[in-house]
Amino acid sequence: MLQYSVSFWSFDPLLESGDLSKKAAMRFARSVGFQGFEMLDMYWHKDEDRTAQADRLKADAAEESIEISCYTIHNDLALFEEGPFKALVDRMLLDVDIAARLGVRTMRVESAYGPKGQYASKTFDECLVPVAKGLKVVARKAAQAGIKVGLENHGRFVGTSERVEKVIEAVGEDNFGACLDIGNFLVVDEDPLAAVTRLAPRAVHVHVKDMHLFDTNPGDGAFPTNAGKYLRGAILGEGIVDVAKSVDIIVKAGYHGWLSMEFEGRENLFYAIGRAYDNLTETVKRPTLRT
Repeated sequence: MLQYSVSFWSFDPLLESGDLSKKAAMRFARSVGFQGFEMLDMYWHKDEDRTAQADRLKADAAEESIEISCYTIHNDLALFEEGPFKALVDRMLLDVDIAARLGVRTMRVESAYGPKGQYASKTFDECLVPVAKGLKVVARKAAQAGIKVGLENHGRFVGTSERVEKVIEAVGEDNFGACLDIGNFLVVDEDPLAAVTRLAPRAVHVHVKDMHLFDTNPGDGAFPTNAGKYLRGAILGEGIVDVAKSVDIIVKAGYHGWLSMEFEGRENLFYAIGRAYDNLTETVKRPTLRT
């Protein structure tokens, strides 16, 4: 059965400024109907032990009667020197420990942002070697804790469904699949429904996100796609992403886990998150492709 979650990324400006605590974000999310929230590694306090913070977050979630749907980490494994590569993999293994401590069933990861510096000429296939090697180690440890690992279609370097699929196949672990973001494909100018169809059978976690698309730069927070169009975040269900069809495709492929909503728009985030929840639940209730 599908469950509804909100990513803490949706609260980013207020969490980063300190104007909103994580516990207050949980309380608001629960008040509008969300059953869970997604924690990101960027919201730990840097000067405090993460283990203690994880224990407190889990306790706060229990107090607010809300689940932790997923733990999201950030990593760039396009590393070609043993020292930095080992340091990052070791850190990611510690992230698995945090995920287990939080009690989540899924951890979201990245692959690579692209080669840099003296290695800038490396191809995707060359970058795939350290990426797959590192993610395989992480996935194997996560499996021991009963955790699935989801690679998000995120960014420009590994943002297409084809490249995500190649990474998943190269890692080759049963608990390693896709963190399927239905909106991010627009960044790399890929048709979202075609991409969702390709990756849905591999989904272990799902981000539902919407976007406005423009031919020219409208300003006010818009950013370019690879092909030179422009995107700006939208309230879920009010942009160009066909949320209903995307969810139907994902469910028909056998997915019955969390739908984790992300909001990146310019509207008041409390209004937008509440409206997104209403739109999402109405979309899932509506008889569409599943009839």
